[in-house]
Amino acid sequence: MLKRALDHLLTNVLPAAHDYDQAEVAPSNVFTATGEDRIKCRVEADAAKRRAADVAIAIDGLADRAANALGTTANTIRAQVSALCSIDYTLRAGCIDRVCAVANAYKHDELDDPKHPIHSDDDVLVIGAGFGIDSFGSGKFGGIEVMIHQKDGHQRKFLADVPYAISGWFGFLKQHGMQLPSEEVIVCGMNVNK
Repeated sequence: MLKRALDHLLTNVLPAAHDYDQAEVAPSNVFTATGEDRIKCRVEADAAKRRAADVAIAIDGLADRAANALGTTANTIRAQVSALCSIDYTLRAGCIDRVCAVANAYKHDELDDPKHPIHSDDDVLVIGAGFGIDSFGSGKFGGIEVMIHQKDGHQRKFLADVPYAISGWFGFLKQHGMQLPSEEVIVCGMNVNK
């Protein structure tokens, strides 16, 4: 019943997550190697933001596929997946909502749906997070990265949202009896298939 969602996860989401992870490395490397060459940094930062949007659209596309298969709404599916977005027994609250918001902000720019934790594409930033932003062990340990600036003033690292969201989808599909790969699946340095 959820075969299309599983195929999309394996064929599109995981490669998009890999591309995004690779794109996240480049801005910090260029920043370090060029002595802060702003033009080269901007090019790599724009590429990282674009790859973040690509993976967000791919991940959020799972909700529509699952909703169609199960005869419900994408928002209902997102709520179910949200409860499963954990790695090593740590839940990352709001990551599915942020992924959905990044996907929609890239497509529509301004967001007026109150479910979205951001206002527009301008709230998806590529900046240095600084010490103490978000949670310990999430995202990079220095350098610049894609950050989500929420309406409530908090900033979240998208590099942490992606693996947690994908982990939630693995859990959702597993709960619905789908046959998943038995080997570890590493996304942004984290095993999402436990």
